[in-house]
Order: sequence, then C-alpha cells, then structure tokens
Amino acid sequence: MSLLRRLRLKTRNFRQDETGSMAAEGVIAALFLSWWYVSSFQIFDAFKQKSVNTKAAYTIADMLSRETGPTATDPNSTQINQAYVNGLNKMFDYLTYSRKPTWIRVSSVYFADDDNKYRVDWSATSGTGHPAMTTPMLASYRNKLPALPPGDSVVLVETFMAYEPIFNMGLTAHIYTTFITTAPRFASCIPWQNGNCGNDNAGHWVNPDVTDPFWVNG
Repeated sequence: MSLLRRLRLKTRNFRQDETGSMAAEGVIAALFLSWWYVSSFQIFDAFKQKSVNTKAAYTIADMLSRETGPTATDPNSTQINQAYVNGLNKMFDYLTYSRKPTWIRVSSVYFADDDNKYRVDWSATSGTGHPAMTTPMLASYRNKLPALPPGDSVVLVETFMAYEPIFNMGLTAHIYTTFITTAPRFASCIPWQNGNCGNDNAGHWVNPDVTDPFWVNG
C-alpha cells in the first residue's frame, strides 16, 4: 500500500471515528465556559461603569446649571469657586463609587458677537496638574458646542475617570470621559466667585476673555 493511500485511510478513519473521552471533553468545555463567563463579566462591568460615569456627569452638570452665584436679591447664594469645583468632584466620586483617580473640568463659555467666536469666560479644574479650558482649545470642541446667539453662554462640564479592567481579557486600562453642555437655568451666565457676567445695555459681553485663568489649581 502506498504512503499516499495510507494517509488517505488514516484521514478517513479519523474523520469517521466517533469515540472519545468524556473527561477530556468535559475539561475542554469547562475551560471554554469559564473563559466565556469571565469575559462576559468583564465586558458587563466596563459598560456598567461607563453608564454610571455618564449619569453622574449629567447629575453634577444639572446641579451646576441651577446656580446663580451671589446676586443683589440673594447675596448669600453659593459662590462658584475652587472649593465648589472640588466639591463637585467629591460628589462625582460618591455617585460613581470610583476607586480610581477622577477629575473634572468646569468652564463657562460664551459666543462673542464681535468676531462670531466661542470664548472662555472662566475655567477651573479639580485637583492639581490638570489643564484648564482655554479659548484656543475650544476650536477642537467646536462640533460639540451648541449654536448660540451672540453673547449667550453655556457651561461645559467634563469628567475624567480612570478605569482598569478586573481581568486581562482584551480590555486595557483607559480613561472614561464625558463632555456635557448645559445652559444656566436661572441666570444669563454663572459667575466665578464674586465676579459679574452678562451683557451690557448694548448687548455686548462685559467680561474679558480669560484664556489663562490664574485661579485654576491655585
């Protein structure tokens, strides 16, 4: 019998052989099921954390949108300052049950009527070592900003949360980010500390364009 014929017979016999070992097949199936279970758990945890991160970000954005800062009718109203921003970060950590580093950036942005350009009125970050939003940086966010009439303002709330997978199942450590724009509910804009903001009688924005706010992280 030729070698080629022997190989064909061996191949045919192997293909038609239905004998097996239940123990060996059980071990193979158990390994596959274990891998599938762990992977499903990891993917579910990643999507769950992302969902929690998004909901928490919208919650603190809604909180901020309801602030007005001290006014003539309510001089004791809460100031928006560095302590307030740090407090928003603590609230964010509480809502997300985060055990990894997080930080947030809050910025007040308006649409300038003199050059039809988005500008930063003020920006602050929680913690230290994080960059504040600047007017030049807004160019890369233009597609995310809503269309505003001249002089109108919105508040940008950005959150950053580190995520590290529990198991190394194809997912890598990364940063969950959110970018939320919200309009002030009870004021034309939200002032920083004791500052004023808004339009003058001619409809022009009265605050200067601050592109490097000295109070951030200070």
